Amino acid sequence: MDHSNENHSRRSFVALTVFALVWLCGQNYRAQVPAAPPLAIPASEVEYLWCEAENMRGITETSRHEPLLNPSYLEIPASKAPGWSISGPGVSAEWSQGGESEWNSVAASADETRGTIYQDIEIPRAGKYKIWIRYADFANKNENFVVRVTQQGREVFDHEFGAKDIIDSHDETSLYWGWSFTWDGTSETFAKGLARVSIEITKAAQARRQVDCVLLTNDLAFVPEGRRKPDFAAMRYLRDWSKTRIAFGPLIDSSANEIPATWSRPKVAGRDFVMPWNISKDFWQLYDKPAAERPLYPFNAEPIEEFVKSYAGKKNVPIFDSKLVVPVVYINDLPELLRDGSAFRRYLAQTKTPFAILLNYGSANFATEADAQAAWKLLNGELHDQFLGWISGESVGFVWDDAPQYLKISPNMTRAQLLEAHRIFYTDALTRKWSAMFKSQTGAMWDKLIPAQSTSSTSFAHALGEWGVKFLGIETAAVQPMFAMRIAFTRGAARQYGGEFLYYHAPNFGDTATTFTKQQNFAGPDNFFHSRYGPTMGPSLSWYRKSYYLYYMSGASAIYLEQGFDQFFKPGPGDHPFQLNPLGRITDEFVRFAEKHPDRGVSYTPIAFLLDSAHGWEMTDYPHWPFEVSQIDRSDRALRELFGAAYYPGPVREGEPASGERQAFVPGVFGNIFDVLVASETHKDAVDSYRALVAGGAIDWSDAWKKKLESYVRNGGIVVLNAAQVQGLSPEFLGVRFTGETGEAHNAICLSPNEPQQDLHGGVFRFDEIDLKGAQTLIATPSNQPLVTINKIGRGKVVFVGVRDLLGEDERLPAFVAHLLVHLAADVTPVKVEGDVEYLINRNAGGWVVILFNDNGVFKPQQGLAQVNRSAIAKVNLSLRSGKISTATEWTSDQTLSIRNESVSTTIPAGGIAVVELTIQH
Repeated sequence: MDHSNENHSRRSFVALTVFALVWLCGQNYRAQVPAAPPLAIPASEVEYLWCEAENMRGITETSRHEPLLNPSYLEIPASKAPGWSISGPGVSAEWSQGGESEWNSVAASADETRGTIYQDIEIPRAGKYKIWIRYADFANKNENFVVRVTQQGREVFDHEFGAKDIIDSHDETSLYWGWSFTWDGTSETFAKGLARVSIEITKAAQARRQVDCVLLTNDLAFVPEGRRKPDFAAMRYLRDWSKTRIAFGPLIDSSANEIPATWSRPKVAGRDFVMPWNISKDFWQLYDKPAAERPLYPFNAEPIEEFVKSYAGKKNVPIFDSKLVVPVVYINDLPELLRDGSAFRRYLAQTKTPFAILLNYGSANFATEADAQAAWKLLNGELHDQFLGWISGESVGFVWDDAPQYLKISPNMTRAQLLEAHRIFYTDALTRKWSAMFKSQTGAMWDKLIPAQSTSSTSFAHALGEWGVKFLGIETAAVQPMFAMRIAFTRGAARQYGGEFLYYHAPNFGDTATTFTKQQNFAGPDNFFHSRYGPTMGPSLSWYRKSYYLYYMSGASAIYLEQGFDQFFKPGPGDHPFQLNPLGRITDEFVRFAEKHPDRGVSYTPIAFLLDSAHGWEMTDYPHWPFEVSQIDRSDRALRELFGAAYYPGPVREGEPASGERQAFVPGVFGNIFDVLVASETHKDAVDSYRALVAGGAIDWSDAWKKKLESYVRNGGIVVLNAAQVQGLSPEFLGVRFTGETGEAHNAICLSPNEPQQDLHGGVFRFDEIDLKGAQTLIATPSNQPLVTINKIGRGKVVFVGVRDLLGEDERLPAFVAHLLVHLAADVTPVKVEGDVEYLINRNAGGWVVILFNDNGVFKPQQGLAQVNRSAIAKVNLSLRSGKISTATEWTSDQTLSIRNESVSTTIPAGGIAVVELTIQH
């Protein structure tokens, strides 16, 4: 579908779109800057202070207090986009250079003369620092701006950037776009303590100013490259640990691995899995023809006449002969399709098949009020059990046009207040929409809405469940990092609220897409800057294939194809048969797999992250701020760090040049073993299904939640809390008492018995000093001040971390917190997986099903065919932590695997998949 840029549709980079010529980010940035002096300080004292420009304060706001947009593909004057505005997420020029750091950048128009954005930071150590900044360097033009640093009200640094070219004007990228991202830097000495970093416009320039990120570091030998971040302490620790995977004293007993009944998926119209599919109107028009003259199954393809000619009367039809495929019709066609005696009505009556209705940008206009009311009664009566719901692609019901009039929000509101304002707005807007359409008292119909958000899906997944949605949807584009993390939010919400989830499958990379049809083949000068669709655009084919298997095996109850019409083609030149195109070949393979293996099992996720119900956090939001008007804060940064460690090396891959799968698919060091829950007042008992809870971000505990946490721990659960999350919790529960003093350190020691010494040094962090009141110290400073304690209550444990928000002075995770996660999350699965692969583990009737993805060896730029390193073969070994393997079968190849020394080995080609069922000896 062709989507608009409504805020809450949050289409993956809608209207801020991209194409890429080739991967150019591999160019050597080190040649662009002067040689740096050698490292002058010990490695243990290095500090890296990284600031994202788009997260700074002072960005220009709209009249509704949303961040103003000034994308690079538009020439917007300062009169329409004053000051600094949000520039990204990028268009083709940005993505062809590997993308912006994290998600966005900022821009000021060439004719702008005034504008300031700023961020307050902590300089952890006094000394000499290098100030680096990544920005757009226009060929043969200046793009002047100033970086200032103030401390204690006094300006201590002032430097103008962009006054001269850093990149050669004949550089390949600059020749094509007229500009290229560059790093430039200079040095200054700073005192320890608070500082304000500002980026300022002081005069007009010859070109627009576009700034991506700023780095202050006392590592004078470090030279940044592309969008890669420095070696932050937690990332360094997890990288080093992942090479050896040393086993530490576990906090969770892996021998207890039952699957809670609450994790069982509800049936979807009596089925475990369906593939809702946009069906061509031609099928219903052909329905009354003799069987030999029409396709027997609902279908969609281009060109229609070739499909009909090839498959009329045939029982064996790729994809569409599967009983998993169920029809989706467009809301605009309801007046015709729901009338008495229509082919669609007769088909539903004869087959009893489920169906859904697609909402995207449409509306049903019935001829009379009686027709509208009859349709409403039909959907809520005769067809109720077959009606899956309203599929709403990248939107909550397509009512955002009402927001300017009805959504009452302001930056002064708390996130809880903002979320409640959104609930009221959406509930009222949907009620108005449905009531006007069906001329009836409809209500909001939350229970029949399937909102398939892309950006904002993590912000709203649990809220939608709280509001009454039973069938959550999620779309993911190729440049959204860590699909497994995004699934953890949606699956966690579905489990917490007793629902299911749908995957909205679309081969998008920025705003390009992989297409093989004439209908959606966009190229040429009209699409020079964005929206290039074609056979070599978009993500890799291995991304397309892996997405099917990841979502299906992660528990999706439905997979809906946005481009369901794009599975067949008649290629040319020459006279070639009508056939499945590359996407279709992958889809047909997956459909047969799902038919053959309906007992895929239930995903084993023993650990849940517990967030505030109104956390609002999203890594890839559009236009950028949570709930439109709440700016990025410390809690958001804390969550980004926490999830980054849980899915390491996700943050490292995020810093690589953007590709068609390396950011999305990540071989997490702990496996895909997490869900995400929220501190809902109505669904607290969901936590009882998990072995451990890690509280993330800012969270306040109600009296009911204080009691819940205590009962959860007494019954055997583990709760991890930090010093910023314990207000109102008793010293008896925590096992510690606060002294009111604050300490400072940059290193730590783990006191776990028989543990090899670990390198836990890093940036400076502050911690709340405590006295032990029943707890024992797990990790301490070198001077033996407790940093992490464990308090045993009943059969469970309370793990307390003295560093607030788990953030050091650099607002990054300290190395010892990453070490704590290893104690918590390593080796908690019933199956031990060895190998550089992404994996998840499901329990089915026969035993354990292990899903393995080789996330290496395929690099796909946004435009062009993927490059494959076929030597990047993943070697994997599987064994049970307890019990014996009876049989081992690889499902995608139907091969029996040999069992040697109580383990099973297999290899996976670059970008490939393996699904191994291990039955257990009883």
